[in-house]
Amino acid sequence: MESKIKISKRDFAHTLYYWLSEHLTEKEVKEMANEIGFNIKGFLRIKINKKLYAKFYGELFILNMFLIVFTCEGVIKDTSKKNDILDIFHSTVYERNIKVTGISYSNWIKVMKLIYDEYTKAMETESLLTPLLLIANEFGKNIFGEIKLDPFVKFEIGMRIGGIVKHLSKSLQEYDIG
Repeated sequence: MESKIKISKRDFAHTLYYWLSEHLTEKEVKEMANEIGFNIKGFLRIKINKKLYAKFYGELFILNMFLIVFTCEGVIKDTSKKNDILDIFHSTVYERNIKVTGISYSNWIKVMKLIYDEYTKAMETESLLTPLLLIANEFGKNIFGEIKLDPFVKFEIGMRIGGIVKHLSKSLQEYDIG
């Protein structure tokens, strides 16, 4: 058995932040938008429409935030440690990305908790769909204003979300958090 990498809670939270940043690059955003058929280009489809891009980026940001929190809740068993890490993670995201918008930290956290609750509630819906497909439904509803995704696209999004959760979960288990 390989030994785990010792890491502080702060460094672990920063690792989560860097993971989030890597999954929100312009390339990733464009790929995901294209994959689900969300047009981020303008009328002539030549250049990126800043409003459409911002809308999609915002939803992808929220989805990735939720997936990080969801994965940490499943991987980190020590509740106190998990809460500390997620607090540091949210503070880091706020300081580096949200603070410039003028929203206070406490109001932003309230909004994020409501959004997390929506995704969690979507996963708890009694359905034959897996939780990942239910998250894909919720993401599609947030992007298109309704559940508009055809089953193949929904499956692709669910598979992508599943891959993210699996990869992140495996990566997080490599650390011994101090």
